[in-house]
Amino acid sequence: MSEIFENIRENDDLDLALDYALTKIISAINGRDDDLHVFNLVTVDENNNPNTRNVVIRDFSKEDLTVRFHTDKRSKKISDILNNSNINLLSYDRADKLQIRINAKAKTINSEGVLLDIWKSMYPMSRECYRVIESPGNEITSLNDIKFENEDEEGINGFENFSAILCEIDSIEILYLHHAGHLRAIYENDNGKLNGKWIVP
Repeated sequence: MSEIFENIRENDDLDLALDYALTKIISAINGRDDDLHVFNLVTVDENNNPNTRNVVIRDFSKEDLTVRFHTDKRSKKISDILNNSNINLLSYDRADKLQIRINAKAKTINSEGVLLDIWKSMYPMSRECYRVIESPGNEITSLNDIKFENEDEEGINGFENFSAILCEIDSIEILYLHHAGHLRAIYENDNGKLNGKWIVP
């Protein structure tokens, strides 16, 4: 990272700063131990209260400027997003001391065909959480009340609870922390192109 950082600083290179950050996100999608595999998701509920939780990034498109994550249709995230589509995603790569903050508009993917293709590509252990009988967030009297349906032969039960959220990026802010001086930039989506500018760390 130090070489990249030096190149960014020496050449005042906004594009390199962004490209490196986006490459890190993409490589983290399949890296379960990668810091950027998980982002904090912030939504706003109907009472204008913020809600924060972790989500696993499942897809990132540099071309379409979209991020995708998965959730249970019964979760509070869904009602929050339907109430207010403005969301924030935040993560931090400890090795590179790189913070990435994404502002986006979130929407549910409603095409059953698209959802089924995603579902079939998931590991069985990833599908298991959608077979929980009680809805996420429901009050229970005992941990013994957490029960799951058994997976059927076709591996399809639980699919009725599965949802994928597509986030259309409005802006990406990156912050590189470094002893030589922090670097911070924001890139705003202008008709499908991210235009960047340096800002004070």
